[in-house]
Amino acid sequence: MSKELKNYAFIDASNLIYGVWKFEGWKVDCKKLIKYLKERYGMQELYYYAGIYRDNAKQKEFYRKLKDFGYSLKLKEVSLYPQPDGTVVRKANCDVDLTFDAMRCFDDIKKAMFLTGDGDFYPLMKHFIENGIETSIISSGKRTSRKIKQLLGSKFIDIRGLKNLLEFKNSKRGLD
Repeated sequence: MSKELKNYAFIDASNLIYGVWKFEGWKVDCKKLIKYLKERYGMQELYYYAGIYRDNAKQKEFYRKLKDFGYSLKLKEVSLYPQPDGTVVRKANCDVDLTFDAMRCFDDIKKAMFLTGDGDFYPLMKHFIENGIETSIISSGKRTSRKIKQLLGSKFIDIRGLKNLLEFKNSKRGLD
């Protein structure tokens, strides 16, 4: 008896969610995103990798809502790195966690969707493709590694073209 394979989405929040907001000027509605990934691509397991500040109640409430929407949260405490110029770099370093989970789930994956443009994931995506796993990516075209875009070809989806479907519109309902 063979086991049933599932479709997995791996979301690099720092690269995708915050990158779209910072560099594209709009916010991704996470409720719309999960609905889109499930309905359009049949994603069944959706892992969301992000940093968390220990004492940020507003952020904790946001993550609670994401969990309610159906995301499996993979959160790491944000580390602060003071720079010589007086600025502070904030990092959660979730790339290894995402890679580890993708490889841990490897034998259970039918289709993989990566939501990141980070070139560090090139070997991971290449491994998936070389082993016959249907692999695609959603990311910002101008912020995605050229090597990844070449590797994925037509399986690269530019999130800028999804703005009308995924943009967060301020409402009194909050995060939905």
